[in-house]
Amino acid sequence: MMLPFLPPEILDLIVDHLHNEPTVLKACCVVSKSWIPRSRRYIFARVKLDSIRSIESWAKAFPDPFDSPAYYTRNFWVHGLGVVSADVLPWIRSFGQVEELTMNMFGSRGVSLTQLHGFTLTLKSLHLTRVCATVSEIITLICSVPLLEDLSLSSKARDIRADGPWATPLVPPKLTGSLLLHGESRSIARGLSELLDGPHFSTIGVRCNAEDIDSETITDLVSKCSESLETLYLGYYTLSVSFLALQLINFLPSRVDLDYVEPPAVDLSNATKLKHLEFQWRGPDIQWITTAIQTAQFKTLLQITIFMSSIRPISPRRKFLGWHELDHLMVQLWTSHSILPKILYCNGPQELVASLLPELTKRGFVHGQEGNHNVWLSLLAPPLSLVTPVAARAFDDVNIGITTMNIEIPFASRSCL
Repeated sequence: MMLPFLPPEILDLIVDHLHNEPTVLKACCVVSKSWIPRSRRYIFARVKLDSIRSIESWAKAFPDPFDSPAYYTRNFWVHGLGVVSADVLPWIRSFGQVEELTMNMFGSRGVSLTQLHGFTLTLKSLHLTRVCATVSEIITLICSVPLLEDLSLSSKARDIRADGPWATPLVPPKLTGSLLLHGESRSIARGLSELLDGPHFSTIGVRCNAEDIDSETITDLVSKCSESLETLYLGYYTLSVSFLALQLINFLPSRVDLDYVEPPAVDLSNATKLKHLEFQWRGPDIQWITTAIQTAQFKTLLQITIFMSSIRPISPRRKFLGWHELDHLMVQLWTSHSILPKILYCNGPQELVASLLPELTKRGFVHGQEGNHNVWLSLLAPPLSLVTPVAARAFDDVNIGITTMNIEIPFASRSCL
């Protein structure tokens, strides 16, 4: 009696239906040798090697890089560029079909990014954290990936070193997805703006020290993406005030004289497709936000969201600038252009915020809570329109050493509001 026979197409269809069942897929690998390739396609579609031990385990399990399941990997996450040395370079290059690469470069000072050139021609999303390199190395790496769409870079202060001009290739990537910069942003933004044909990002997010960016650089980058930019997020903080100091202020009996660096205003007049505009700032002076909004194209804007924290008179020398102008402008945009305003704040007395934004408060556009540490930390997360896997990696594990949690939960649904 002959055993029942199923065509390979039917077997592949069965495995395809099990793509979200890793335990079952592993069992399929030991049923028949012919089932292994299809099962590996889903088992190894996402590989995360977050330690030297996990890297060594992978290399031990698959000593031959050209006969490993790395070919099936589409999403690759690896901790430490230092592992990409001459002896393991073939092992890294075996992940040649990766479409999304996330690499934490902690401890890789002195390691050249040129080792990643030509790593994979299918790469569409590149996320580098703890970057320590020159601008030319980063730009050259970007231009070596012809299909690149999404880019996120996170670096500490002084880890990105400006250098001389570089040879711009004739056909740079189109860069039509998201750009997320955290940390040193000025030199990278300038480098991207100088690319031939310019970038075409639909989403730009910049989160950095107010002293590490200038109005001209951000305005130029926005202008280069004027025909494609739909979401812009600008989040600034200042080295003059640490996160710990802001928390201690709540327990001090008297005001503390802390200084703020006012962020640069940006000209949005060329962003003709902008739909979502979002700001994040800690401090009493928001004149730069009002100035930026006034330059935007109101015909395309749908929503303006502002994240605020530490709204308190912590310094006798600091004044609340731009609040009443913002209150009047946002109400006018709502009534005349149906642009939805949303103000989210924490560490600010409700009475103070209501007095600064009386009309917006009356209409229910202001939400927040005083003295909630979890709310305060949650403001470190990306805004609503940027809550994607790309943004999550870009703004996770950042300079302050605090990992933001639950950023996939919409802000408006959190219990604090």
